[in-house]
Amino acid sequence: MKKAATAPLHLIPPPKRLRSTGARFALPALREILVPADLGAPGLDTARQLATEIGLATGHEPLATVHRISTSDTPAIVLGLARLPSPEHYRLRISPRGIDLRGGGAPGLFYAAQTLIQIVRQADRRHTIPTLTIDDGPDYPSRGLYHDISRGKVPTRATLLALIEKLAHYKINHLQLYIEHTYAFARHPDIWAGADPLTADDIRALDEHAARHHIDLVPSLSCFGHFYTALVSPRKQHLNELPIDAARLPFSWWDRMGHYTLDCCNPESLRLVRELILELRPLFRSRYFNICCDETFDLGKGRNAAHAARHGTGRLYLDFLNKLIRIVHEADATPMFWGDIVGNHPELVSRVRRPAIALDWDYSADLRDTKARLFKKAKLPFHICPGVSGWDRWINGLDTATENILRFARHGRRHRAAGLLNTDWGDRGHINCLGNSFHGFLLGAAAAWNTNGTAADAFDAAFARLELGDRTGRATALMRDAARQALVSWREFTFWLDPTPHHPTDSWDPATGLPAALLDINPRRAFAAADRLERIRDRFARLVPPGAAADPLAREEFLFGCHAQAVSNRLGAWLVCLARNKPAPKNAPPATAVADDLRRLEADFSPIWHARNRPSEYWRIKTTLLELARRLDFAALHHT
Repeated sequence: MKKAATAPLHLIPPPKRLRSTGARFALPALREILVPADLGAPGLDTARQLATEIGLATGHEPLATVHRISTSDTPAIVLGLARLPSPEHYRLRISPRGIDLRGGGAPGLFYAAQTLIQIVRQADRRHTIPTLTIDDGPDYPSRGLYHDISRGKVPTRATLLALIEKLAHYKINHLQLYIEHTYAFARHPDIWAGADPLTADDIRALDEHAARHHIDLVPSLSCFGHFYTALVSPRKQHLNELPIDAARLPFSWWDRMGHYTLDCCNPESLRLVRELILELRPLFRSRYFNICCDETFDLGKGRNAAHAARHGTGRLYLDFLNKLIRIVHEADATPMFWGDIVGNHPELVSRVRRPAIALDWDYSADLRDTKARLFKKAKLPFHICPGVSGWDRWINGLDTATENILRFARHGRRHRAAGLLNTDWGDRGHINCLGNSFHGFLLGAAAAWNTNGTAADAFDAAFARLELGDRTGRATALMRDAARQALVSWREFTFWLDPTPHHPTDSWDPATGLPAALLDINPRRAFAAADRLERIRDRFARLVPPGAAADPLAREEFLFGCHAQAVSNRLGAWLVCLARNKPAPKNAPPATAVADDLRRLEADFSPIWHARNRPSEYWRIKTTLLELARRLDFAALHHT
């Protein structure tokens, strides 16, 4: 095989040990993929996946056959198992004589194949790939993604099946789908009506597909705080910690995110949650169950105020948490729970019923809120949970997400975290498109597999090559630049329109009637950033032409996100100008033109949303965008 100068090899996650031997292997020479009989159907599935990828690269698919010895003298791919440190470890050798893949178990062999697929996709024009040896294995035994399917979007089954395949390709082995109300509970249609929820058949299909791809699909159900959709039902509002007539109040994003905690001293609350847990549990083969129990903001502020005054809110929380843990134990599973509340009461951590796993979340770039040291000291197993910074945004905050994920991964390793669970939340309607979170998903996968070997610049180059088809690496730089131009948050717009009486009084500017945070915007900067976003959008469209990206929808979602953020910047800037009676810059589009851009934005968003998701709560996004347009028109036309 001839040596040749080639482009750098990009792999996600980066392997622990890679030794290049300097030659090239010609893929067209392959005729067979040999699968030992003892590997069974999973081994044959892996071989067929390899055959398909090689066929796409060369125009000829090698034959996947069950044999112990090659039947020809031509180079072949040989699959097999070997004694390696864990079932997930693998060894990949590409030599002039052929390709050898070994796994410590079925997962390791699958991961070896995924690495080879990434190499094949970078073959040169002569369909050759570098000869090399890779010995690889993970840092974190549990490498997960936590995906919100409750706060606006319920993905289609096809979307979730494809997501499982993508995550598995990048060596993720744990997936949770966040459910508040988006499962069709048999006896509680008042919880899920109108949400286009997942069904039992959906979950069984997803669980089967996940298992085939070596992913543990773990049930996740909000069981204490974040109980809004159930507690606004006339049938269940009496279970609210707050003694209010919630069923008569208008819908509120603020209340849905920040209020509505179960009355933990009412036995009916526990009976309800028990019923929900026991309905979900049998649908999953996982031995874990996430009961959530985070952000119980109202606890002890309503019906249980006297109890909290006597015993403390921490004790109220712990008692109910332990009751839920016991239910999960009785259902033959190990509970997981978000660690923010118990972490704020260090004296109670040792009293958490075991076995249980705390989920230590912190989404900041500088890790302000992690409780890893506390959980380690208490010998409570925990996973660290960074985030992809996509909530309340049209475009993910890549700079914050990158710092958060990489630092938290290292922090977790130092404190012996058992896993890394990367989070993708959808606060206030989940406007962010799935493809815009892929960068964060894959960075989390890389950091969980090879914590110290994952660097931001190298990852960006690999993401551009593998996911966007961009050999220059400039596409990821444009994504980062676009995120830096997001000067106005979706949160402030939903805050402005929200009818709840529960807003903090210091969050409003009484003179203008606008959210205080919105008035911090510099209109001139916001208009300039909007123009820059449109230029970034055009440059990205040229750099990543249609068909170049691994997921074609992801390209369109990023382009849409750039435009949506540009319109948002202009909307925010105009609202500030009008409220402060200040002129807009001379080159700014008229306020009425921005209002019409909002109406067109809604029309453009609808097909993008529905390409991956059920209708679910799109109607709330539509209503919000059109109401923002109406209010901007009103403000502009009545401005004096």
